Amino acid sequence: LLRVTSVLSEPFTMIKPEFANLSQTEIRKEHLHGFLLDVMEEACRMLGLDYQVWLVKDGKYGAENQNDHTWNGMIGELLRGEADVALAPLTMNSARQEVVDFTKPLMTLGISIMMQKPKEKDNGIFSFLHPLHSEIWMCCVLAYLSVSVVLFLVSRFSSVDRFKKSLKESEDGSEEATDDEEDFGIFNCLWFSLGSFMQQGGDVCPNSLPGRMVASSWWFFTLIIISSYTANLAAFLT
Repeated sequence: LLRVTSVLSEPFTMIKPEFANLSQTEIRKEHLHGFLLDVMEEACRMLGLDYQVWLVKDGKYGAENQNDHTWNGMIGELLRGEADVALAPLTMNSARQEVVDFTKPLMTLGISIMMQKPKEKDNGIFSFLHPLHSEIWMCCVLAYLSVSVVLFLVSRFSSVDRFKKSLKESEDGSEEATDDEEDFGIFNCLWFSLGSFMQQGGDVCPNSLPGRMVASSWWFFTLIIISSYTANLAAFLT
């Protein structure tokens, strides 16, 4: 006779409606029905075994007491020799596997999170802007204009950057240096900042220390932005 302990859990083990008034200690296999009872009945029929089923006294699956390392529930009845088989939707964990043996799972369940499936977006003419948010693009434009203005103002106070020396032939045939072309006007500053942002460089570069400090800061900023854009673009395309 196979001694089987179980616990109420729909739809695996349930009390038949006509025996709903019975106490838990009075319930036996003829009072129960459910998926696991059908599996147990078929397995015992194939093996030629007889079995008896009752509900676990404390109504628990089985957990270890950390103080004295004893088990309650169905696991406790198995360890104490009160039952031979536990019939229930029992979770297999490492602690239980150390003290009892499990059969192959009849059913595997998992906890998952449901979320809305993202809609596929059509790639338009401005799809290259999608890897970065619009706020970041606006900050880049403002930074571009600000750096250009700062570079222009710094160059205006620096004689090194302000004018480009050129040679002009004097009346007596000798050559003399003249300041006839402005290097870092506002348009050249805008062009230099744009070329740096596109990592293409420019025709002129600042020569003064303040101008080089501004340019170096802008180059470092563009390096971070371009690297982030490239990484997000690869993820966006895949």
